[in-house]
Amino acid sequence: MTATNAEILEGLLSTSINTQYLDTPPDEAEFNTKIDELRQAMAALYPVSDTQFEAIRTKLRKNVVVKPELGVLLRDKQRHQPWFASRRAELDFFFWNRYKKYLEEVKHWNPRVTGNLGNDSDEIVDNLGDPRSKEPFQRRGMVLGDVQSGKTANYTAVCNKAADAGYRVIIILAGMMENLRQQTQERLDIEFCGRKSQYLLDPKQDIENVPVGVGKYGQAKRIETFTSVVKDFDKNILRSLGLSLHNVSAPVVFVVKKNKSILNNLIRWLKTNNQDVRGAINLPMLLIDDEADNASVNTKKEDEDPTAINDAIRRLLKLFRQASYLGITATPYANIFINPETNDEMRDDDLFPRDFIYSLGRPTNYIGAESIFGEDAPFASTLEALYPQEMDMFFPFNHRKELEVDELPPSMKEAIAYFLLANGIRDVRGDFKKHRSMMIHVSRFTDVQNQISGLVNSWIENIRSDLQNFAQLAETESDAIDNISYLKSVWDKHNLTEKAGTKDTPMPWYKFLSEYLFKAVAPIVVRAVNQKSSSKGLDYFNHKDKGLRVIAVGGNSLSRGLTLEGLCVSYFYRKSLMYDTLLQMGRWFGYRPGYDDLFKIWISTEAIDWYGYITAAAEELKREIVRMNEADLTPMQFGLKVRQAPDSLIVTARNKMRSATVVKRPITVSGRLLETPRLKSDTASLKNNEDIFRDFVQRLPQIGQKANRRNVRYFWEGVQKDEIEHLIRDFKTNPWHLSFQGAAIADFIHNCDEVSSWDVVIAEGEKIGKTIELQCGEDTLSVEPESRIVKATKEQISISGTKVKVGAGGSTKLGLSDKQRKEAERLFRQNSDKSIPDSAYLQIDRNPILILHVIAVDREQKDKKGNLRTQIETGCEVPDYLYALGIGIPAIGSEKIAYYMVNMVELKNYYDPEEEEDE
Repeated sequence: MTATNAEILEGLLSTSINTQYLDTPPDEAEFNTKIDELRQAMAALYPVSDTQFEAIRTKLRKNVVVKPELGVLLRDKQRHQPWFASRRAELDFFFWNRYKKYLEEVKHWNPRVTGNLGNDSDEIVDNLGDPRSKEPFQRRGMVLGDVQSGKTANYTAVCNKAADAGYRVIIILAGMMENLRQQTQERLDIEFCGRKSQYLLDPKQDIENVPVGVGKYGQAKRIETFTSVVKDFDKNILRSLGLSLHNVSAPVVFVVKKNKSILNNLIRWLKTNNQDVRGAINLPMLLIDDEADNASVNTKKEDEDPTAINDAIRRLLKLFRQASYLGITATPYANIFINPETNDEMRDDDLFPRDFIYSLGRPTNYIGAESIFGEDAPFASTLEALYPQEMDMFFPFNHRKELEVDELPPSMKEAIAYFLLANGIRDVRGDFKKHRSMMIHVSRFTDVQNQISGLVNSWIENIRSDLQNFAQLAETESDAIDNISYLKSVWDKHNLTEKAGTKDTPMPWYKFLSEYLFKAVAPIVVRAVNQKSSSKGLDYFNHKDKGLRVIAVGGNSLSRGLTLEGLCVSYFYRKSLMYDTLLQMGRWFGYRPGYDDLFKIWISTEAIDWYGYITAAAEELKREIVRMNEADLTPMQFGLKVRQAPDSLIVTARNKMRSATVVKRPITVSGRLLETPRLKSDTASLKNNEDIFRDFVQRLPQIGQKANRRNVRYFWEGVQKDEIEHLIRDFKTNPWHLSFQGAAIADFIHNCDEVSSWDVVIAEGEKIGKTIELQCGEDTLSVEPESRIVKATKEQISISGTKVKVGAGGSTKLGLSDKQRKEAERLFRQNSDKSIPDSAYLQIDRNPILILHVIAVDREQKDKKGNLRTQIETGCEVPDYLYALGIGIPAIGSEKIAYYMVNMVELKNYYDPEEEEDE
């Protein structure tokens, strides 16, 4: 397909700006002047409309001014001698240079971003073993990045540089499913090998050398591939072609599934065909374990058993005299840190990244969890909440594979209609050849997914037919067509008239309908993507000339690892999965060039809360890497930090869920705010909490001294630790909120002399016209309660709407002096420019603090669709006021450890491990 004027002009403007501003991006005025001049100079050759040009301007502005963030390295300096820089002069970097050129010329990356990619990959390769060394080595490292942030581009850069440096064998473990392996192989064909692999291993094919991607930038050197997009590793094919590692002189790449049988076949073939007389393979090997944390520990499938897979990986590495292992993960809560029963067991694991951990930075144009779910998130408006009141009528959380689906939920129809309209708007902007995807994930059952796919397809066919037949009618006539009228209502609801045009010149609905919409909707296909389907339903590469427009319906296999190109609309409603799993399932994170104002996420209110919570927890661990780097600490010390984070218990619980054991784990309770947002919902527990809360406040004049502090009405100091211990021990919380364990924290307080004197504060909310009276000695306190929405079931009450927190943020600074606040904020700002978290105010010398919360249940607040935000299950009684606690122990002096218990039998009432497997 011939490129459009808009696409050609965009490419020329991008090249010109990037060439002129290599090191420092232009400011806004410079940028606008420059591209206006270039447009005028090229107007005769490549004319475009004003709307198309404004879309180009918006897209280029965001790409050109992208500033990369440097990565951070943790390494064990005792174990390694840097080598890469000293060998730079003797390397020609053939593979890296053609990859860099491809990124800049084809993908329009600006030179600052490719320069940063070069720096990151230099650091990583330098910490692998030196392939020209005469000494044997076994190196172990990990790259930690964000979901959909460019980890694949990073390890592709590592592959190119490793091949340049002399690595002869590169093995990529590409997830658990064939469709993900195919997608990875296809991408490496384009960005590493430079040839279409589908022809290379087929004895019936005469075609052997079809250059793609980087292959068009030079073929003086080759990468041989012993797997292809149509075939995982198969020793019979290699035998029939007479291939082994020793009869080719070029680097060889394998892209294989993380599957016990495949890995064992690969090991047998390597042993039989490639070992020398000493029983080793004397070729330097790099093994990249993509989505290293993606093997489900709870699987019942023998070929996907992580214990067997990890054993095969260890055996594979030991076949080679020189081997480097690089795990790639999107979560700091990696199984390699958390799975081992003891710290010693973690230390002795042969796959532990004992040599280095590299935490990738984020470019400024990356839209990640923090941008959508974090504090003051710039893209929070992309979220469209889904409620059980609607969804339980269609896809109840406990549905089985026999569920009959005969209708789509109204919110799903709205999301699909929005996707159709967004396609039209992208056409208006001139993005004709760009891929566009929508994801629907509401069930783990393939049969249910296929039914949904069929219904979506039927509805799309009806809409397409109506647009073809009636879009050209007068507006009053087309408004009478139900499907067109519905599309118009969604257009109006989401104010798309300005997005299709501009704020100053919005596009009228009728112009959009009659000129753009049918052409935009006509190519859209609906595909079921699950373990029974191949990746061909998402065959982006073979649609690169025109762009694939697809609605993908699937389950876990759709949400783990697969890249959905041009993902614009996500519809995600699943039972409360473990929240670290949710983070990995965030396919909607990534880059949205030219349409970051269009993408939307329909998602359950519960998942929104969990995302906010785990985002904050993961960010805290990433900041820990920066602090550890400055203190010259090692990967082992980071592993211990992760193991001792309260939120790691969620992963522990998930991994042990099939056993009936009680797990005891040391957990760091200092330097972080611990709260009680999950309460038991039975009347007796709630009454108990209110009684002990009120009794504690009643006794405060006897056990502490009232103090005047700025911005706080009710503050006491000098409360002895035994009073705090008894309150926390007696307060009832839901066992599923694993990070606050009253008995364990109370035991810690009892045994720790460093937390003998406490401050106590009653947190208050905005004035809502309600107060609650608490007796305090002889005084009656009139407290402004904090208004919160709640979600209540027969098992638990969740204080919600605040990222699974009780306080609204900043509660740990209550009662601090201006000097203390400024010092805490100064320390935090040394390593981060993000919003200041509660934990920041616990990094200074101060007293431990107990925060008392009175929560007013908000029974009136509605969302923009008119749904009540507080959700109370039928038969569940929730009082108007709830009582909750928060504690903050400063991270000064020795690390404060409590010993938490995780009772698997008790937790099985709240979580079904089967939820993580598709059927």
